[in-house]
Amino acid sequence: MRTNLKKEIYNLIFMDLESRIIKLLSLNNKYIGDDCAYIKETKQLISTDTLVENTHFDLKYFNVNNITHRLFISNFSDIQSSGGMPRYALFNISFPKKKFEIALSISKKLKSITNKHNVNIIGGDTTNSDKISLTLTLISKKIEKSDILLRSKAKINDDIFVFKNLGFSKLGFLNIYNNLKLPNKLKDKSKKQFLSPKFYKYYDLLMNLPISSSMDISDSLYECLIEMSFLSKKKFIIESLKGVNPYLHNYINSDDKYHNLILGSGEEYTPIFTLPKNILDNKSISLFKKRGIKLERIGYVSKGKGVEFKNLNIKGIKIFNHFNKNYKKI
Repeated sequence: MRTNLKKEIYNLIFMDLESRIIKLLSLNNKYIGDDCAYIKETKQLISTDTLVENTHFDLKYFNVNNITHRLFISNFSDIQSSGGMPRYALFNISFPKKKFEIALSISKKLKSITNKHNVNIIGGDTTNSDKISLTLTLISKKIEKSDILLRSKAKINDDIFVFKNLGFSKLGFLNIYNNLKLPNKLKDKSKKQFLSPKFYKYYDLLMNLPISSSMDISDSLYECLIEMSFLSKKKFIIESLKGVNPYLHNYINSDDKYHNLILGSGEEYTPIFTLPKNILDNKSISLFKKRGIKLERIGYVSKGKGVEFKNLNIKGIKIFNHFNKNYKKI
């Protein structure tokens, strides 16, 4: 079936509070790009993200390692999906005095993570607040503007790829906050992915392929498809999602529930990208596998507009909304 593009764009952009502010700031702004901003004078990509206690994490379920990992990976993934390599960081932290020890532990852990990935913290700020709030800004090494991967350059006949195993993050959220009845193995697997999303380094692998368009899956695959189709002015045709997460597909006996997990799962921090048909060879695939990455082709790009799902029921897809702290229908 084909989605109603105008209605979905209205819902995603004009009805969502976060998107309305971003749209306002982005209007006629030559610096704000896709997943990152680009400073042409210094040839660098910049990404920033904020995590707020009781909105993005709560101390009942998240430990210091979970919080710091999420803060780092959310920015790192934005720059990677744009083809860049993170190199510098700015870190701001606000917290109440009674939570100083937690704030200190987060700061120590962040320093350890950035050192491990050759990212230098070059500044930041601390201040008092009634809850913990963390903002990390990552700045890439120099990258030519022509090398940046954009959402808007998908070409007709391109194949559409994602990393396998999408869906666990959303299931983990529902598992924790809705107390789902799941087998212990699936409960542990989904909970782990939600609290500490798997980290992949892949920017160099993308840059060695003729990627035409790319986007970080932080909100949902569903939103990414709509956004990339809209900006590329092409139709994205999705043929099958069964191979995206075989483990979940074999467990869930409802295609509707399975597709809702795959299309609606947020904070996955992996890319969706397009590239010329049949371009992936065994050598390229093996390089991804060495990083623990399995690729899945889900469809192709065609002339036209919107997103078309072949034999998939996409009614009632729920994506995460930070203002409601839950998954909502769009």
